[in-house]
Amino acid sequence: MASIYDIYERKNYRNRIRFDHASSFEVEVRETNLYVQAQSDLSAKVKDCVFRYRYQIEEYLRQHPAFREAAAPIQIYASAPEIVRYSDLSSRCTNVAPMSCMSAAIADFVGRDLAGDSANVVVSSGGDSFIRCSAPLEVYLHAAGSPLHERLVLALPPLKRPFGISTYVPGRGIHAVTVISRSACWASAFARDVGDRLVRGESSRAVLDRAQGFTDVGGMVIIAGERIVVGGDMVIRSADGTDLRSSDREKSA
Repeated sequence: MASIYDIYERKNYRNRIRFDHASSFEVEVRETNLYVQAQSDLSAKVKDCVFRYRYQIEEYLRQHPAFREAAAPIQIYASAPEIVRYSDLSSRCTNVAPMSCMSAAIADFVGRDLAGDSANVVVSSGGDSFIRCSAPLEVYLHAAGSPLHERLVLALPPLKRPFGISTYVPGRGIHAVTVISRSACWASAFARDVGDRLVRGESSRAVLDRAQGFTDVGGMVIIAGERIVVGGDMVIRSADGTDLRSSDREKSA
């Protein structure tokens, strides 16, 4: 059995988010690794937050180990801490394993805790990012193994509310599934669901149609080799600066 401290699948990759005039730093506690961009160095506070949330998660898993091993959402106890209930709720929207959303939940909760210290903040836990920023952002999309790796830039306008972006790497020719949603946790659940469906043989058209049924999905990008599938009203720029706009239409680089 895996160690209790290996509480979730760690994503050893992240999108490169360009956040000008920010203080950037990393905080690592066991397998939790956060890359934070804020208006000042808040590493001490971030570390305290990570220890607190990890303690809550680990205690719940000690008492209810079935939650960690569940391949799909299961009944949780009333004593579950907020972060566990939050991850569970996100997983139920797509029926993915609740622990697959936990890394993103930590990014969301730490980002929320930093709201009083930094008006603009990005908290990235591997491929899952909590974002609150009043300025335009550029996200260089991770797709290791594809010739499009970090050659596609998702251009995001200023948004009034925090949101999340998550990239999942399912493999088997699918190099990345990136989703924007109202939180990193929800984005993580949707990205995992889409990636697993593609690996099982569902078409990109089928997963785009499915995503249209979820009001919490703000946009999606699938990268498979040199092929790009874009869903939603988003602006993606290629390396030469050309805008690739889509309204749920498949595009090629």
